[in-house]
Amino acid sequence: MSNQANQTQTSNTAKPQTNGHDSSHPVTDQIADTLHASVDSLHASASRTETSLREKSHNSSEAIGAKRKEWERAWNTSGIKKYATENPVKTAGIAFSLGMLATMLLRNK
Repeated sequence: MSNQANQTQTSNTAKPQTNGHDSSHPVTDQIADTLHASVDSLHASASRTETSLREKSHNSSEAIGAKRKEWERAWNTSGIKKYATENPVKTAGIAFSLGMLATMLLRNK
């Protein structure tokens, strides 16, 4: 009797295959393999996209930094900065007047 119980228990217990899947669930194993492949493909695509975005972000950052330095050099050598530095009260008066003029022109009546 115990021999029959061992045989029944052995036949009910499926032996795992070399890939780690239980051979008694072929549909589930096939779905799992398909899903694993999909996730791996998604991972590879997301990885490439992340790398591309990081490179573009780095390149944009460098370009913006270079442009900022160029504008600073242009501002430091401009006549407007020189005038504003030499005549701060006149500059403030001009800025105030232009602000008032813009307000008057843009105001809805």
